[in-house]
Amino acid sequence: MNTTITSKKIALGAMLAGAVTLATMLHIPMPGLRVYFNLGEGVIYTVALLLGPRYGAICGSIGASLADLILGYPLWAPITFVIKGLEGFLVGTFAKKGRVLAIVTGALVMIAGYTTTAGLLYGWKVAPVELGTDVLQTGTGAIFALFLTPMLEKRLFKYITNQ
Repeated sequence: MNTTITSKKIALGAMLAGAVTLATMLHIPMPGLRVYFNLGEGVIYTVALLLGPRYGAICGSIGASLADLILGYPLWAPITFVIKGLEGFLVGTFAKKGRVLAIVTGALVMIAGYTTTAGLLYGWKVAPVELGTDVLQTGTGAIFALFLTPMLEKRLFKYITNQ
């Protein structure tokens, strides 16, 4: 990928970070807890698989942490920035070795990061709920990305290869 920063690349990154924000804001809160299930994972995985680790990391970190701020979870925003950024980076990095491997790698980082953080912040009794939510969320995101990525790839191949 060409490493020259252009206005098109900045605009694309901003739009995709916005897509992650919107997908994350479509969420289901877990009653009595400060955690929620969302659809942002699928967008992060799709972006990372199509455009690589840089877009995956930037869109994952900025998009998801912005959603935390908008939804009233400011404590989670810096944590999300790190976890989702690393998740997007790893999915993009491992994409060439296989999409499933890439997604599983990113999902493990997300699950471990959020489950551990929830346990530390709210007590270890919350960790199983967070774990279950994260497994469901990453699984749903994986299915979303594994179906959407090939469809987008066919339509965007010329653009993706000419960045």
